[in-house]
Amino acid sequence: MNRLLCGAVGAVLLAAPALAQDWPRETVTIIVPYAPGGIADIAARTVAEAMSREWGEEVIVDNRTGGAGFIAATAVAQSEPDGHTLFVSDMGVNVINPALFDDVPYDAATDFMPITMISDTPLVLAANADTPFETVADYVEAARATPGELSFGSAGIGSLNHIVPEWINYEMDLETIHIPYRGGAPAATAVASDEVEVGVVALSSVGPFVDSGDIRILGVARAERVESHPDVPTLIESGVPNVAAGQWAGLFAPAGTPEDVVEKIHTDVVAFLNSDEAAETFGARGALVSPMEREDFVAMLDTLRGQFATIIDEAGITAE
Repeated sequence: MNRLLCGAVGAVLLAAPALAQDWPRETVTIIVPYAPGGIADIAARTVAEAMSREWGEEVIVDNRTGGAGFIAATAVAQSEPDGHTLFVSDMGVNVINPALFDDVPYDAATDFMPITMISDTPLVLAANADTPFETVADYVEAARATPGELSFGSAGIGSLNHIVPEWINYEMDLETIHIPYRGGAPAATAVASDEVEVGVVALSSVGPFVDSGDIRILGVARAERVESHPDVPTLIESGVPNVAAGQWAGLFAPAGTPEDVVEKIHTDVVAFLNSDEAAETFGARGALVSPMEREDFVAMLDTLRGQFATIIDEAGITAE
């Protein structure tokens, strides 16, 4: 009986998924839905380099571009959930797409296991220096007094830089004109050159324009002030409720990945993110290191999906 029992237990163990102590057994691939050089790519490559050292196996980055992130997200969702395929993604794929597109080939809420946020690049409400806007309240007052006249630039229709100004409009009952550009840098340049009065752009991209006197930062779209700019209030502090959303990059695993493997990944990645090396690496690129507990990351994603679905619907934003 004991031999039979031992044999049965052994068979079960052989058939069970690999446990954390046996992982990784091979190269770990981090899939990124964007081209090299962007926020998500930088986050993935920084983590990949550190985890290659930590795990003793090569960690590589695979850029699967195109299709508004559909190609990469679908590849991850359909991959073997053994921890050897991971996903570094952002607001667009995990929050905006499900509300923006009628047909999304993945379920952002159930196809992926959130592990941790990696980095966050703060967004700011920036105004051309020739406008009379010194504060967020000044902008809100002017927009309310001249509905449909003030314009804001964005990185494109459906981008985070588009939705956050619409979120401000929603919260403050404003009506402004959206002017889309092909990327965040052109949008920032449009604000600096007075093609548009304001824009919600990455803090890291407006520095030169602030130094030149072409742009004035009114507020930061974040729950807390940014340490590097302690005098810049948040939008919430400035009287615009709820509006807090940065260009973050987060780490995910396919649904069904063994819990202990996900926990090991979380523990090791967060330990690196809390290091001076990580702070220096991301800081040099204008990003903040933002590790999160898994349950906090899940809760944040759930909240953002609800908020952004409302804003996209109220503003009538479509992917067409």
